[in-house]
Amino acid sequence: MDRDQNFKLLLLIGAFVSLAFLGGFSAVVVVLSIVLIFFFHELGHYVVARMSGMQVTEFFIGFGPRIFSFRRGETEYGLKAIPAGAYVRVTGMNNLEDVDPALEDRTYRAQSYPKRLALTLAGSATHFFLALILLIVIFMTIGEPHPTKWDVGQVVPESTASDVGVVKGDRILSVGGQKTESFKSFGMVVYENPGKFLEIEFERDGKQFYRFANIGERVTPEGALFIDGIEAGDQIISVDGNPYTNWENFSSILTDGNTHKVEINRLGTGIGIFEVELIPREQRGIAWIKDEEQLPDAEIAVRGFFGVGPQRSFVPLSLVDSVPATFDRFTELSVASVEGLADFFSPDGLTGFVKGTFSSESQPSAEPVGSQTESEDDRLLSIYGAARLGSAMLDEGTHNYLWFLVLINVFVGIFNLVPLLPLDGGHAAIATYERLRSRKGKRYVADINKLIPVTWVVITVLVGIALIALYRDIVDLPNFG
Repeated sequence: MDRDQNFKLLLLIGAFVSLAFLGGFSAVVVVLSIVLIFFFHELGHYVVARMSGMQVTEFFIGFGPRIFSFRRGETEYGLKAIPAGAYVRVTGMNNLEDVDPALEDRTYRAQSYPKRLALTLAGSATHFFLALILLIVIFMTIGEPHPTKWDVGQVVPESTASDVGVVKGDRILSVGGQKTESFKSFGMVVYENPGKFLEIEFERDGKQFYRFANIGERVTPEGALFIDGIEAGDQIISVDGNPYTNWENFSSILTDGNTHKVEINRLGTGIGIFEVELIPREQRGIAWIKDEEQLPDAEIAVRGFFGVGPQRSFVPLSLVDSVPATFDRFTELSVASVEGLADFFSPDGLTGFVKGTFSSESQPSAEPVGSQTESEDDRLLSIYGAARLGSAMLDEGTHNYLWFLVLINVFVGIFNLVPLLPLDGGHAAIATYERLRSRKGKRYVADINKLIPVTWVVITVLVGIALIALYRDIVDLPNFG
């Protein structure tokens, strides 16, 4: 290497060191995984091109300034400074490229329709193959979710769950004598019994434990409506330094007309102390409340809260069982990706995406409660957002990260088939159109010049979407934790 190449290599290494410092080791793993995914994409094109006798002049990992390269045969292989993917250069990918007449027979454009179609589809086929392999690995080593069993995935501090000693990985068997085989059934029991003293049965490492505890409470929108300083979803911990017992006692304290210091566990904020007071009737706008000193009953004002979020219990499958499960899940993900892309690129989808950039509204956070409800930000993520999501999933465990890689491969594979240049689907569409227009052995050649304006429009739109997504992820990244 010369001095210039050494400098570029140091810059690349410095970029990864900085990434590790800012995002941790997991961020480096995610970036390298994404680069590897696109490497396999281009490897698919490369293998098909070489098998078909086409000339491949370049195969590089990354973009931008060249760090190093070597030539083997007619192909130059190497590494470039920006680790944002990979690319393969096949001679004659369009009808406008100038090519040495002696090499014309080895160009992409000179090949038969099956060979051209195989080359254009090879990238997506590689993504689908990787997704299928990963799914088989997931089902055989980790398994599929048990239809009923579930385990504790997280425990909220200062909650009933933490008080009785429930930890991540435990399995709650019953509450108040009612079996809780599914998280939904568990949530309903908890939801309907706020403040009640019930027996909790849970399992850990094959041993069963029994504890008695008061089911916690979260304030409903109806309850929050009457108290200045309380928000829906708040968990009241203490009032003026005294432990919170139940809604009835809290109501009697609050109706004295004074301001009280209330310790609250608030979603998205954590534990803090807030000053609260009863909101005067004239500010509520509620006609059915007759008694100024009367707050709504607990049946309306609070709902049960235990303080756990679920994680599914998994059952490993044999190779025989994993294959049909793999294809079923792959089909589901493919259909979801197609529907998601169709919705996003619809007029309403694009309009909503752009408007969301200038909106200050945020999505609510997920609530790990006895009857957990999850709220997700469904917007399109940039490469930065995807990297942060992948990093969060890697931190949560190998299983989650493998699913992340599956989703990336399926989505990229489907997206790449959109029949518009410069995507592979655009090249496949042109090859198919030419085949359909050919007659009596005379090949029809499409006028690529007519497609150049459309191609630039597509590129502009995609770049614009990427920049908007990047901006949104930088200023308001969804909460993946």
